[in-house]
Amino acid sequence: MKIVFYLTEEGLACYKENESLVDTFKWEDIEQIELYLTSLSEKTQVSIVMDVVEEDIYFEWAPKLLLPWEKKSFLDRRKARFESEDFILSVVQWTNQNKVSDGGRKEELLLISLLANNEVFSEFLTKLEEAQILVTHLYSKPFLLVEYFKKRVTTYLKWSKKELNQPFLVVSRLSKYTFRQMFLYEGQLRISRLVELERDAIDMTQTLVNETKLAVAYVRSQNLLPAETNINLLFLDNDEKLLKGLFHSCKQEGIVVEENEGRMFNALTFNELSKQNQYYGFEKTRYFSQPAMADFIFNEKPNSFYSNSYIEKIKAFIVGRQLFIGVNILLLLGGLYYMVIAGVNTVVSLEKQDLLEQKTSKHQTEISRLKEVVKFQDDAQHVKASVEFSEAVLHLKLNRVINFDIQQWSVVFARHEQHIHLSQMDWKTLNRFDSRSSEIVLTAWVFPFYDAYKDPVQWVDDFVEDFKGLPGVESVELQEEPLNRDLSQPLIIEVTKEPVDALPFTVKIRVKDVEPK
Repeated sequence: MKIVFYLTEEGLACYKENESLVDTFKWEDIEQIELYLTSLSEKTQVSIVMDVVEEDIYFEWAPKLLLPWEKKSFLDRRKARFESEDFILSVVQWTNQNKVSDGGRKEELLLISLLANNEVFSEFLTKLEEAQILVTHLYSKPFLLVEYFKKRVTTYLKWSKKELNQPFLVVSRLSKYTFRQMFLYEGQLRISRLVELERDAIDMTQTLVNETKLAVAYVRSQNLLPAETNINLLFLDNDEKLLKGLFHSCKQEGIVVEENEGRMFNALTFNELSKQNQYYGFEKTRYFSQPAMADFIFNEKPNSFYSNSYIEKIKAFIVGRQLFIGVNILLLLGGLYYMVIAGVNTVVSLEKQDLLEQKTSKHQTEISRLKEVVKFQDDAQHVKASVEFSEAVLHLKLNRVINFDIQQWSVVFARHEQHIHLSQMDWKTLNRFDSRSSEIVLTAWVFPFYDAYKDPVQWVDDFVEDFKGLPGVESVELQEEPLNRDLSQPLIIEVTKEPVDALPFTVKIRVKDVEPK
């Protein structure tokens, strides 16, 4: 479960993800707050929003540094000044806003945000740590509103980056009588302050406009922008009656100069900007910046602003847990992959074993059939004599009859039987009267052929090269190549029980008897 604790000067509000009920406490309700914290699950992740008066935000120019370690070292030295009892939280960071001083020195704008050491807030953060609640994000309300402005307002109004960098005075409503005024320049927060209107004010609209006029005058007195630069106004509220009268009142007070400047003045409700999120329907008429920020955190998950040692520990713990889960997932996936591969290999092995058993059975059947045909009735001596005679015949120099060693040729055919199938073999004596030269013509097939050129041609070439090394061979000529090495005419022959794509070719070989007859 995820929770947003919203801290103000008066008390604490608790927004729970996927729950519309908001729990609120006064800071005086110490026992109720402690009981509430102890009731939270240890898996609860908490984000904290600090919306207080004691937050001091200011900017100063510092020498521009180029190297990352120099910039970090500079920030650490500056932040060390504020690590005392006077401030509970502090942030010092570069803004990437640059200028050249009158003396010609390159400078970069430095943001410094300090939160005074308030005893109530300090004790609350300590209680969270003692309860071992996972505090993952700690936000400053002004800077959270800046993120809200950049992501929600600019998207809704379809502003370009150039328009976003214009001067803006953003007035957002926190409660019935409380507003926050923020001045943004070049996309950066420069001034932020809380304003509480008089509770007995007759005309709330005019009172708010008067406070806005004072804010504009204060901004101009700080020399943050050229004197004649227009300041755009943006009001964020949920009181449509109040918003309707703002433009006319601002024009009468001279804050808005020209009515046709559509970008100069905008009055929007949090309802239309928050896209009807979780807390939209909870007291819709009072859907001000507080519930809108809770919805924004739950949906957009903006980066944390402040940090302390406890939050750093929590972040390290979360990162470590994510790494641990990631490693376990990789190990699990690796195990599943191994199991799948092993299962597939087992199935394939069983299929191969079945095929082997079938072939063995067929082989034994064929042996039995041959035995019945031949009907071996000779005795052992007869069989031995037959075997010896057969071996003697095989070792005869058969070229005495056909002028070449047919046994070595059979070895070549056996060596290429996986891809070469002999179809026909013709031979003849070239010259008459006891000639020693013969010509042999081999007609064969190369297979398998799957519309691929390289392999069949290579098999035929290897077959031809093998014959060139035989004794007595004078020449080997590939007369008819596999369809002239053309892939467009696959033929089919029967070499097994299933059809196989094959290509025909013809080889002419000349041999010479090396020994006289």
